[in-house]
Amino acid sequence: MNGINKELQNFLLLMRELQKIDPEFPLQYAVCLGEIALSEGLSLTHLAKKTGLALSTVSRIVGALSKNRQKGTPFGLVAVKISPQERRKKELYLTTRGRAIIRGIAAAIEGGPERRAVS
Repeated sequence: MNGINKELQNFLLLMRELQKIDPEFPLQYAVCLGEIALSEGLSLTHLAKKTGLALSTVSRIVGALSKNRQKGTPFGLVAVKISPQERRKKELYLTTRGRAIIRGIAAAIEGGPERRAVS
């Protein structure tokens, strides 16, 4: 049972890191942010394939994660850049703020409550 408690504590730390972005940060946004962090420079189409979400959904999510949110304040975690090789292709990268959030998430996963208490 102790191992399960530690894993649950780490999971809650992860969720709290996501709540720092927004108290109601959607899970689909977190999945897309993680995929972008793992494969910076990937396209919207590739992100849709990796997440199993519709391209239109991914486009809306990336808009919210970047600076182009349709409703509400954009998160500013992702930068969308036009590919120098193919002008119709949009490449996705983390912003400085996005990298900071990912570092916090990684620390929560790696260190758990013991490590966070030290830092």
